[in-house]
Amino acid sequence: MKPLLYPAKTQGIGHMQIPSLMAECSAALHSFSNPSLFIDFALDSILVLADANSGSFLAWNEYSKELVLEAARGSARDRIQNLTIKLREGIAGWVAENGTPILVKDIRTDTRFRETNRNFSYHSFSFLSLPIIAGNKLLGVINITERENLRPFNEEDLIRAQTFSNHVAIAYENVRTETRLRKENQELSQTISDLKEKLKQQESFVSLGKLASQLAHELTNPLDAIRRFINLALDQITPETPAREYLLKAKRGVRRSIQVIRGLLELSRTTAKVRAHEEELHFLIDETITTTHQDSSFEQITFEKEFFESPLLVEDCGLRSVFQNLFQNAHHAMNGIGTITIATKREGQQIIISVSDSGHGIPEGIKGSVFEPFFTTKDNGQGTGIGLTICREIIQKCGGQICLGSSEREGTRFIITLPCKN
Repeated sequence: MKPLLYPAKTQGIGHMQIPSLMAECSAALHSFSNPSLFIDFALDSILVLADANSGSFLAWNEYSKELVLEAARGSARDRIQNLTIKLREGIAGWVAENGTPILVKDIRTDTRFRETNRNFSYHSFSFLSLPIIAGNKLLGVINITERENLRPFNEEDLIRAQTFSNHVAIAYENVRTETRLRKENQELSQTISDLKEKLKQQESFVSLGKLASQLAHELTNPLDAIRRFINLALDQITPETPAREYLLKAKRGVRRSIQVIRGLLELSRTTAKVRAHEEELHFLIDETITTTHQDSSFEQITFEKEFFESPLLVEDCGLRSVFQNLFQNAHHAMNGIGTITIATKREGQQIIISVSDSGHGIPEGIKGSVFEPFFTTKDNGQGTGIGLTICREIIQKCGGQICLGSSEREGTRFIITLPCKN
């Protein structure tokens, strides 16, 4: 049935016609899928059935334990914007607490609400307040507060409004349930999509691992043989022989090839072997710093910590390897002398980590390449160029991101974003 968005006024309609109008409005309640449109229609309908022109719909918020204004009509509309009501607070709070509808014929003489009477500001002194309850579950309260002719409400009005509010409760719970299920279905679809993407990544890691193993088997032995033969050739010639320089270049090329193969193996093993588990971030960083300090080459490196004031839980998929790599890169950039600063902060459900050094920074021209496999600024034989690639893969596996956030001549700063598990 098409929703009846603008219920007809009952003014001039006989009592015999009101039941048919109520049946039509009640049936239309079940045609809505949008909670906001439903609330507007329900409030408009009950005002028509009660021959009233002012009222409000307050929805119950289970988390904050209060009634929250969702819709209002009539003279009170502007006055009660952003209204919230606690249980036992005012008449609506009393109705929500007791689950009982109220008919107030004259607030000035009603002894139940003497305190409320002092602050009463409606034009009419008579009104109805009805709980919206489905299956013993409070959903909200509807207030009907004024009539155009200021006639007081009576028992017949209460019965009619209560009957319709029962239909509202059932339909409202259905709309809320459908809305929640749609949202959960969307979230589930997104989760499935994310899992499929992660599965593709894992499959690529497995393929990479197999490829790396095959390359290691097929290439390492021949390359070792070539290197041995080069060494034998170098032993047979004098330092002044022109061919010696060619052999040395060939030896460096072989060494680089072996490092690339080892880098592939390291990447595939690191990204596949670590199982995710929750860990406190600051403890993890402190532990990595302690381990790093055991390396004598870090004796002239100072670590400074600017930690968030509270513990931060993260999903650890190998974060120690990330920090070890970043510390090693900083050590190289500062030639073994300088300061590494680690700062953490929380922004909503995200943790921001920055690792910066006091070196010379990274030139603008190569910033876009630092995370690419086998890219390195170190001298030949000093690095595989796989460290930052591993860092990126681990951070992504933990559900986060890593980026370069520094400028040349200002030191190097890496920024890591991770979901907070607190």
